[in-house]
Amino acid sequence: MTEREILAAVLRWSTAYEARRAICAEQYRYMRDRKKLTGFGGSSVEIGQRLKSARRKEQAAIRDLAKICAKVRRDQKRSVDATYTIDDLPVKLLTLQT
Repeated sequence: MTEREILAAVLRWSTAYEARRAICAEQYRYMRDRKKLTGFGGSSVEIGQRLKSARRKEQAAIRDLAKICAKVRRDQKRSVDATYTIDDLPVKLLTLQT
């Protein structure tokens, strides 16, 4: 897993997250204005559909990011396991304590 792939996944999620937040803010403004006019809240069907689509994109991006993180963790654990043996552990602990 390269840094470029990790960065791309983070940027995809961040972009989707910001888009969803912008739509949520728009929906909140719509509901606030509607409540001022009529005394009742309510949401726009069009905004709701866009919000649903944005949530799906964000969830897909976060699932991809989670898969990448899990793969990186597995790779790091393998490299640590391959580097240190049980016999090296007491020596490493002593060097860390001093």
